[in-house]
Amino acid sequence: MTAGRLSSRLAWYARRLSAMSTAEVAHRVGELARKRSARLVQPGWARFDVGDGPLPVFPVAIDPALADADLLARWDRVAELAMARRHHFLGREWPPAGEASLWHFDPCSRREWPRDRYCFDINYRHSDVYGDVKYVWEINRLQYLQPIAALAARTGRAELGAFVSDEIAGWIADNPPFHGINWPSGIEMALRAISVLVATRLVGDDAFSPAARRSIRAFLAATGTWLRRYPSRFSSANNHLIAEAVGLYVIATACPDLPAAKSWRAYARRVLAEEADRQFHADGIGAEQSPTYTAFTLELYLTAARVGQAAGDPLPQAVLQKLAAVGEALTWFMDENGAVPRIGDDDEGRVIVSDPDADRHYVASVVSAAAAVCDRPDIAPPAAPPHLRDLVFGRRLAPVKGVGVRIFPEGGYTVLRDLVHGRQLVLAMDHGPLGFLSIAAHGHADTLAVWLDYGGKALLADAGTYLYHAGGAWRDAFRGTPLHNTLSIGGESSSLVSGAFNWKTKAQARGLAVDERLDAFSCAAAHDGYRARFGVAHARLLRRLSADTFHIEDRLDGAAAPTETVAISFLSGEGVDIRATDRPGTFDFVADGLPLMRLAGPQGWAATLESGREAGRLGWRSPCFGVKVPSAQLVFRGSAPPGGTMRTEMRLL
Repeated sequence: MTAGRLSSRLAWYARRLSAMSTAEVAHRVGELARKRSARLVQPGWARFDVGDGPLPVFPVAIDPALADADLLARWDRVAELAMARRHHFLGREWPPAGEASLWHFDPCSRREWPRDRYCFDINYRHSDVYGDVKYVWEINRLQYLQPIAALAARTGRAELGAFVSDEIAGWIADNPPFHGINWPSGIEMALRAISVLVATRLVGDDAFSPAARRSIRAFLAATGTWLRRYPSRFSSANNHLIAEAVGLYVIATACPDLPAAKSWRAYARRVLAEEADRQFHADGIGAEQSPTYTAFTLELYLTAARVGQAAGDPLPQAVLQKLAAVGEALTWFMDENGAVPRIGDDDEGRVIVSDPDADRHYVASVVSAAAAVCDRPDIAPPAAPPHLRDLVFGRRLAPVKGVGVRIFPEGGYTVLRDLVHGRQLVLAMDHGPLGFLSIAAHGHADTLAVWLDYGGKALLADAGTYLYHAGGAWRDAFRGTPLHNTLSIGGESSSLVSGAFNWKTKAQARGLAVDERLDAFSCAAAHDGYRARFGVAHARLLRRLSADTFHIEDRLDGAAAPTETVAISFLSGEGVDIRATDRPGTFDFVADGLPLMRLAGPQGWAATLESGREAGRLGWRSPCFGVKVPSAQLVFRGSAPPGGTMRTEMRLL
């Protein structure tokens, strides 16, 4: 290990330790001892051979006959590309692996992750050799097998069933228990096990020999053993813990004759029941502070709920009620097309996959599933493309949600929905926590940011995620305040990053005051993220002046105004351009050749339009994980008057 990599690793451990309680430190020490002792276990599958038995399958019936022609065409395309080894995940084409193992090959570095090393000896967090581990893990989720198996079941094409069987057998042969890059992460193991079970359910017994069935049973036994041995706890107990519990629940239900199945199932049910009120706030907002992560955790819960319903072992009614509340909260952010702002992180995690490269309305699809599973048609989304998910959970759609104002006090958002000039308006403001648990791993420094969707166009959008482990300074930028629709001082963020999934300081919002009258709407809040460095608190008031006009009034409260330059930013979404007008400081937000909003910044402040700027990393948006594209960003810069108000006017056209 180089000195630089050693320093980076030690710094990461120091940051994580600083976020840990005494109880967590004790847990980590014990966990480390268990991991070291497990290194001595003889490798190979023989230890997990549980004998012959029926083919384990996903416990929920899936009827591919319900798929329409468009869905079948997409599945056929997935099958064609996968069988030709032309994989495309996370915005990246997989080049030929050559002599390397497909299951250990990184498509960016074109290197092979270690195959024979004990899994916990592989430093995947700080590698500058192999690439971002997200890529190699993505293909190893085996989720591309789900639509291929569905197509095989629908069409009866034997070659598709054989391909699915061979892929599963190939993975098992090339990934002996607890060695290689595909065993250190519980969430990856859980999603892979679910994929295998969905595939076996769809292609059926005829595609698997007795030896193949036996190896799949051993694979599930080993996966369940590792999931139960190393659960995500304390500062790691976010969606990873839920995925692990759902994986155990599904494995135990699909293969009840495994020796530990009964205890796995009981443990998983207990975790899911206890965690529902931790993973989701009382108001239905996901604790990760990200709509897509909320939808991912929701889909995991829905998977367990459907499996429980099918097995006569339903989850507690209180859990289903919470899932419905989560779905309802998500619909408040949803536009007429079923799209939501990409607030916080989004790594495109999915449970049921129909097309690995085309799931842009993921949140709407999951909410549709929630409406079906929870029997709550009133929370259904207005739109969601057909999906394999529909065949597992059911599908519900409903008219566009009506007008009104909704405050989410625990989750920390206020949303206004209305019709203006015949177009739907969805306007949201953030006044909530940075993220979940002590490390707030997936939150962004977007306190007091606003998002505005009008006529199905994201006029004020979120920058997105881009990359995780390999992101470096770009990871920091996409999490940082200057790329969000709020105020920053001296180019600094309101919360300071400390590694790819940790924070040195966290802005705290306070002083929420909302007028819920639609025609006299206002939302006011403040945060302390700049107090220690600049001696001021940032206060923001978003208020409605008339049916089509809103003001954003920013103020810096403190003993003296900061000497550093203050910036107020507005980032446009996909298909939206920002153009200067004849009036200084005034700009039009244009989509499909039509100006939809006119925005005027603080009087006397300098305005610049940024797009794809490398220096300072402004004018960027990440439409999907691993991809960044230039995007119009309007930035006003000036000096804050002591105690004075900096006013921005937005008028919808």
